[in-house]
Amino acid sequence: MSDARGARLSESLLSTLVSILDLVVLERMHGGSFRQVGADYPPAWFTEAFHHADRGAPVTIVQAFPVLDSLISEAEAFWERTAFGRLDGEAFVVAGRGEDNLALATIAIALEGRHFLLIQRVAGFDEKQRILQRAREQALAHETVVREIDELRRPLAKAGDAIGKLTASALDESQRALVSSLAAELDALRGVVDRLPKLPPGVSARRR
Repeated sequence: MSDARGARLSESLLSTLVSILDLVVLERMHGGSFRQVGADYPPAWFTEAFHHADRGAPVTIVQAFPVLDSLISEAEAFWERTAFGRLDGEAFVVAGRGEDNLALATIAIALEGRHFLLIQRVAGFDEKQRILQRAREQALAHETVVREIDELRRPLAKAGDAIGKLTASALDESQRALVSSLAAELDALRGVVDRLPKLPPGVSARRR
């Protein structure tokens, strides 16, 4: 009697864990269809994507997630050659409600002669995408600023050459003082530019 209660508890815990992890566990049946296991009800996102399937009935996953077609083919080959192990599929994105996308991760599992497919929602995907997009935008803005800084170096060099030529020419005292002042200001400006971020070696200052 205690063993039976323990078995029911284990099934209950498994169902709870599957729900908390926001995943669907599907077992491949003979003929290539899949049946949900390990939970009483599928997550809302799965029901929405595959609303035409009755709970507990065989489902055709590719009808709900066409992008899984190639993964299913890889999983079939994996199950044929593997008795125990896992095959991680690449995450994929499908359109969800509103502006949010539904990011899903997949794992094919072979276990004791049975074949399972796990589909799990990737939490916080849209927020991570927004963070990555902001990071890319900031990186591009930083690169633009660095390129503009680098473009200042050529006119500064030309200005230095011009001041050098003036210094070498015949100048009266006031003119020489003015050129000397310009040279000092130019050196100060060049020092500021030199302390600013630089492009990596071999990278052109021209915009792409």
